[in-house]
Amino acid sequence: MKQLFYLLVPLGAAVLIFSIRGLIGAVKVKLLYEQPYAEESGSFTVTEAGNYGIWLNGKQFGKSPYGEFGLQLSRKETGEMIPLSRVLLRTSVNGLGTARMELYTFHAEAGNYTLRRTDEANLGDRMLSGIGKVLSRYPVDYAQFSFRIYPHRTAALGVVYSFGITLSFMLMIWGILLPHYL
Repeated sequence: MKQLFYLLVPLGAAVLIFSIRGLIGAVKVKLLYEQPYAEESGSFTVTEAGNYGIWLNGKQFGKSPYGEFGLQLSRKETGEMIPLSRVLLRTSVNGLGTARMELYTFHAEAGNYTLRRTDEANLGDRMLSGIGKVLSRYPVDYAQFSFRIYPHRTAALGVVYSFGITLSFMLMIWGILLPHYL
């Protein structure tokens, strides 16, 4: 019976390696397009059909233009509008001096697209941005912000891989401690 518990350590190590690799793969995505906030519109090309996310990227501890804009996405050749879905539980990624937040997701087929910034902000975004405007008296530095498009990854993968890391440590600890108590 004791030998069975010694198998938990290699099993835990294998789960740890698998979970760390999966978490890195889920977080590390290739940038498809970046448009400075100051530019009203820009064009990009999608080479693979799939789901993509539009992120607001900028200075981490500064006042942001969140709530001051809306976005429209259209096919460049036909002018057909692509529906943008708001992200309810917004994913954010923070670095040392920059941060980004996923605002919208969309499905795109291979082709050329145009992203356009408008002045028609969503009511919910305007209400949330009002809090930041009250807290900071400094103006927004629009030159430090941009829109980025990445392939969309669901946040559920991060939760699953994080659970795998926790489980792997539990398996290794049980494999080390339980044989001494049995």
